[in-house]
Amino acid sequence: MRIGTLISTGLATLLAASALAGAASAQSAIRVGEPVRGTLSASDPVIEIDGSSYDCYILSTRAGQSYTIDLTSSDFDTFIGMGRGRACQPPVEQTNDDISEDNVNSRLTFTSTGGDYFILANSYEAGETGAYRLIVTEGPASGGSSGAAYENLTRPTDPEGRYDFDVTCAAFGTLGMLELMESEMNDGELQRVLEENYTLLTNAEASGAARGKSAEDVSNEVADLAAEILMDPDLVAELPPVELRAACLRAAAA
Repeated sequence: MRIGTLISTGLATLLAASALAGAASAQSAIRVGEPVRGTLSASDPVIEIDGSSYDCYILSTRAGQSYTIDLTSSDFDTFIGMGRGRACQPPVEQTNDDISEDNVNSRLTFTSTGGDYFILANSYEAGETGAYRLIVTEGPASGGSSGAAYENLTRPTDPEGRYDFDVTCAAFGTLGMLELMESEMNDGELQRVLEENYTLLTNAEASGAARGKSAEDVSNEVADLAAEILMDPDLVAELPPVELRAACLRAAAA
């Protein structure tokens, strides 16, 4: 089963404990509540059992805290693997292919025993490549509002992380603005909402300029991402745009 949506998650056979092999993946840190946009390519390491590509991320955790990992893509069928430590090697403790029969993006929830965990952003089949989005939130996934998980978002300081963060915020900001504008607003409230969205967009343009991107490039990426988010009702339910927009504005003001 395939799905042509972007964000936000079984395989008939699960990965065996010895499934991983090949060159070690370059490790990247992932922080709770901060989405990561990555790309699987033919040069990435592969899982020996099926030849599928993966990237590896390291998550620092607190003992007793539960975490939910969401991996989504509009380019390939996603698959998640995770385990304790930083080796990006066996044993893989948990895996997930599909959120449900109707949603082939990937999600898994686990309770940490403390320390670091590795997360494999993986494709379902060999040869599948393309862009993906990975995010970790605290607590189990639910159908209700998850805005509280984003109460204290922090803009990354590194140029790539900040740009990804700002584009994501601008996209959710656009969707949140449209939702807010469906309610009755006076002129002052409307002006405030427009100014807030202008802040999120100019942040994205500034961090994009630091990476050599034009304002048009950034605007197009924001619009494309917003459209892909809107195509995934499950994601919109899990990550309410109005609440994400508010969290992004708090981060921008910090």
